[in-house]
Amino acid sequence: FNPPDPGLMNQKPRPTSEKILTPALILRYTAAGLYIGIATVAVYVSYFFDHGVTFQELSTWSSCADTSSTTCSIFTDLAAPQTLALTTLVTTELLKALCTVSVDSSILTVYPWQNPWLILGVLVPFGLNLAIIYSESLGIPALGESFGLVPLQLEDWGHVLMWSIPIIFIDEALKYVFRRKNVTAVREG
Repeated sequence: FNPPDPGLMNQKPRPTSEKILTPALILRYTAAGLYIGIATVAVYVSYFFDHGVTFQELSTWSSCADTSSTTCSIFTDLAAPQTLALTTLVTTELLKALCTVSVDSSILTVYPWQNPWLILGVLVPFGLNLAIIYSESLGIPALGESFGLVPLQLEDWGHVLMWSIPIIFIDEALKYVFRRKNVTAVREG
């Protein structure tokens, strides 16, 4: 359902011996996966840092015995950092999906909204994520509770976006590098 890449018909056909999953694509997928993993863990950890927990306290959280102390009590209810991590994971993956409307062309050249099914495929899961997070406001508190999620505050959304949006730049930078590499290879070949 994606539109064709600009200039696709001007390119030589791919050799039948060439694999569909090229080393460049594997590198892009690996880099994106690594970043998404790092972002998910980082937003989780940053929640504790933002609440005054030091790295030492965080690294020894399981030995916290006095849950009445401020430092240990933060580890008794993990719904907020878990909600941040899940929402960052979902948001990052959906932004990555928008970037893949074209394998090689920039998101600024082949727009995601040219594929309405892709937009629907991004909006529905994001809407479901929001419905679960804010289920209490929708009159269904058991839904959010069953997933162990709590509503996010505006500041939390800033953290989610801060960790999610870079996936667009990472993917676009890698597309750019490999487009340049392909142009150079074509000129030399």
